[in-house]
Amino acid sequence: MSDRSFDPDRVLPCGRTLGVLLDFLADSAPTELTEHIQTCPHCQAALAELDADWAPVRRTARLPVESPHGLVERALRAVRGVRGGLGAAPVELTQKDGKLRIAQQAVVLLTRRLCLEILTGHPGVHLRGCVGDVDEVQVDLTVRYALPLPEEADAIQRELVAALREVLGAGAPGVLVRVVDVEPPGTR
Repeated sequence: MSDRSFDPDRVLPCGRTLGVLLDFLADSAPTELTEHIQTCPHCQAALAELDADWAPVRRTARLPVESPHGLVERALRAVRGVRGGLGAAPVELTQKDGKLRIAQQAVVLLTRRLCLEILTGHPGVHLRGCVGDVDEVQVDLTVRYALPLPEEADAIQRELVAALREVLGAGAPGVLVRVVDVEPPGTR
């Protein structure tokens, strides 16, 4: 196989294709192919080249992959924020026909949704996490390097507080906006 490009339909001198040999390597070939390969120099040569070509891929696949720093903590914090605490009192909004109760989880999801909408007006700022309850919601942000951190965080907090008050009125939770990570310029 002097040509290093792979064509699964390429037919070897013995009549077998490279695609059939791949089936053999994947342990999904019929037993008669196994018997043929044991005596066929063409198939053996092609398999040796395929094996050599895939050796680096197999080595790489065996390498352990570490999860990014803080991934587990961020995922658990997000799940806790959406799942909420047991027995947490809902937000109650008085309406003309009675009271509307909004669960803690809905408050966190609403805050997250409003924050994502607000962040469309703040290029270089990304939502990292949103957790909390009906009393206070914590919003964690990632900000691109060189943006003015305190000013961005303060502006986003003001906009988010106003958006929550517009939807929930006096029942809006407090909002804590934190910058938890800074990205290098040119990412995303």
